[in-house]
Amino acid sequence: MTQKELADILGVTDAAIGMWENARREPDVEHIKKMATIFGVTTDYLIGQADTRDLPQTVAPYLPEGFEELPPEAKEEIFAIIDYVMTKYRKKEGDENQ
Repeated sequence: MTQKELADILGVTDAAIGMWENARREPDVEHIKKMATIFGVTTDYLIGQADTRDLPQTVAPYLPEGFEELPPEAKEEIFAIIDYVMTKYRKKEGDENQ
């Protein structure tokens, strides 16, 4: 997802997103909550209070045996793939409704 796409969803400028990413400004609580929902992570993860994302309980039962033993970077790759697929199909669903 680009800064512009996220900005459009949140109703802010892409410059604001850039400032948040570079720690020059901080998003307010409502924007943090919205981003947590968009990215499927906890607010704690977004603000640096948790090291890993929590998987939605709807996904956890479908993970292969041995997932928990993977190194953190492997888990992050899996999360990135899930994010990619979720974003791809959310966009397609939105395109069909227009």
